[in-house]
Amino acid sequence: MLDERKTGVTADLSLKNISVVGGCAVVQAVVTAVSLGEAEFVQAIYRDTYLAKRAVALDVPRSKLPFYPLDKQTKTLLRQMPSAMWVVSTSAAHGEDLAMTATSVTVPAAARGMICFNVGHSSAFYAGLGGVGAGVRLFALSTRQKDIAERYVTRTRVEEECMVAASCTIEHTEDVQDHHIVLTKIDGVKVPEKDEEGLMPLVWQHGKLITES
Repeated sequence: MLDERKTGVTADLSLKNISVVGGCAVVQAVVTAVSLGEAEFVQAIYRDTYLAKRAVALDVPRSKLPFYPLDKQTKTLLRQMPSAMWVVSTSAAHGEDLAMTATSVTVPAAARGMICFNVGHSSAFYAGLGGVGAGVRLFALSTRQKDIAERYVTRTRVEEECMVAASCTIEHTEDVQDHHIVLTKIDGVKVPEKDEEGLMPLVWQHGKLITES
C-alpha cells in the first residue's frame, strides 16, 4: 500500500465521465481534497539533472491539511508543481496562423502516439481551433526560448531551438467547464539538428519560468 506521507501532493477525485479514444481513456473527475505528504521540496528531473527544485511554500501549518477545492491554499500548492512549457500552433479556417503557450500538454503513457492539451474557451486560439481532423503542431520549449514563452500568444518560429516538434491531427475534443480538452494523434516528430548537450527544457513553476536548477 502507498504511504501518502512519503509522497508529494495527493489528490482525491470523484469520477464524472470516461471517454475511450484510440486506446486512450480520457477521464473527467472533480477534485474533492488535496493533501501534502512529508515532502519538503517539489522538483522535476531531466536526464539525471534536477530542474526547478523549490521548497514547498505553505501559508498554514501542515496540520491544517487536507485542503479542499476552491481554497486559496489549494491553488497555491498546485501551482508549485513544475510543468514543461510548450507552444501549440494551428492554422485557422480563414488562413490565419495561431499559436499559444501551454503547460497542460501530456503524453498519455497508455496510448502511444497521442498527445493531449487544454485550451481555455475565452482564448483567441480556441476561437480559431478546428475540430476533429484539423492539424496542430506542438513544440517543447528549451531554456533558450524564455522570451517566446513570456509572450503567451506568439507567431514566432520556435522550431530551431526547441526540444522536440510534433505534427499532430485532432482525434477527439471534450468540453470541461471553461476549458477544451484536445486529444491528438502524432503524425510526425522532429528533433532539431541543433541538439546540443546543454539544451534543457523550459519549466513553469509557481508563476515563474525556470531556466536553471
